[in-house]
Amino acid sequence: MFVWNCNGNEKDMKINLLKGSFTYGAVTIFSRIAAVILIPILTRLLTPDEYGALNMALTIVTLANFVVTFEVAQAVTLFFSDRNRSDRDVYPATAIRFSLFMYLLLLIVVVIFGKTVSGMVGDSNIRGSIIIDGAMLLGANGCFLFLQNQLRIEFKSREYGALTLGYVLLTTLGAITGALFFPHPAEGVILGQTGGAAIIDIAGMLMLKKRFSGSFKKEKLREMLKFSFPLVPAGLLLLGGQQVPKFILSIYGSLEDVGIYGLAYQIAGFSALAVLGVQTAITPSVLANHAEVETPKNLATLFENFSIVALLLCTSLSIFAHELITIFSVPSYGRAANFVPALSFAIALNNLYIFFPGKIIKGKSASQLMASAGSFLVAIIAGIILIKLDGVRGAAFSTLLSAGTFFFIWCYI
Repeated sequence: MFVWNCNGNEKDMKINLLKGSFTYGAVTIFSRIAAVILIPILTRLLTPDEYGALNMALTIVTLANFVVTFEVAQAVTLFFSDRNRSDRDVYPATAIRFSLFMYLLLLIVVVIFGKTVSGMVGDSNIRGSIIIDGAMLLGANGCFLFLQNQLRIEFKSREYGALTLGYVLLTTLGAITGALFFPHPAEGVILGQTGGAAIIDIAGMLMLKKRFSGSFKKEKLREMLKFSFPLVPAGLLLLGGQQVPKFILSIYGSLEDVGIYGLAYQIAGFSALAVLGVQTAITPSVLANHAEVETPKNLATLFENFSIVALLLCTSLSIFAHELITIFSVPSYGRAANFVPALSFAIALNNLYIFFPGKIIKGKSASQLMASAGSFLVAIIAGIILIKLDGVRGAAFSTLLSAGTFFFIWCYI
């Protein structure tokens, strides 16, 4: 379990941080390995067009998750981590009921109006029913993320690891099985992942049944939504800034271009390994120990160290991009290697902001909106200009500009 030893010296605190991050780091590495294994399988089962359509569908699912539950899980993190609250157990129980209700409501709406919005995916490779499949995946993944977050803020690293490993295994196997045996491979991937996530959701609910056995409190829900509601546009704009080049590319390019961009983004995602388990462990620990004198100094040192690691990873990915694309795909995806360098630095910047948690500590969630809005605006303007000029390469550089904008505004705030 992660413990920030506020009574020890700086060296002891660093050692404890590394020890506490070990489980999260190991799980992250395993997850990345599973993702790495899945890449060459899907690129051989799906054409670039189908891969692009799958990317678009999964992106819509990810973006929708910010809106459906109004980021209430982040409010749970803040209020439940406050040990001075005698009623802190009520927050998780209230939030999980609210989340399940909202996911069910979304599914009902999508079943009724799914065909109307099916054109958002933008290609005949994906049938209208994928919108319903996407809503089911959204609910299954959303519940998993909530359960995972609850285990994290309770410092139950062993249970966190078990649940995450199970999720990775079952969703990976489900994706492969769906792509192999379903008539429409891209849709099969989504259905397979949904089934795997649903099984893990049941296991997670059993793990946390005592925590969720409390009653639903309307006043606690209002308190959480008051904090989390400003995070919805902020989070949506932040993630939108990262993903909007993909949508612009689908307009001015093709789904094949989206597939190439999507593969480059996944390979570039290895740069996120720079922060490993620290990214998972650091937020609840800082929330619990932010008043200690040594905390800011330790965060500054960590930022310096992990920035160096991120720089080394991004440089390595840039140098060996062509070799990596050759290993993880087939020749039809070859040009994706040209876009890995810019995207690797963009993803690194999107992860390093965690070392600047001031506004999160103070509960000033609206402050994130400024950085996210700036990032989103840059993504749209740069995306339209650069993608018109240079296609996928323009999309990669607009993503980098957007990530840099968010990082530097956030650090300034």
